[in-house]
Amino acid sequence: AAAGSEGRKLFLGGLPFDVNEDDLRTDMSKFGELEDVQLPFDGGKHKGFAFITFRDPKDCKDASESHHQRPYRGREISARE
Repeated sequence: AAAGSEGRKLFLGGLPFDVNEDDLRTDMSKFGELEDVQLPFDGGKHKGFAFITFRDPKDCKDASESHHQRPYRGREISARE
């Protein structure tokens, strides 16, 4: 993890393939201010996971608890700090 991002970075796994970075920004910013959204791509589609960095660790924890092993846009995802 980058210096200073401890406890503020959320891993989302198992994302639906029609989700894009704007969707993630919109949905995750409900929990608090975002510093960064990384949605790695490979050959035109994303790899099914993302990293979201929140400004406040509490917001990261709230997002993790709200999304872990719950449906997100039609698919159950994992959300871990």
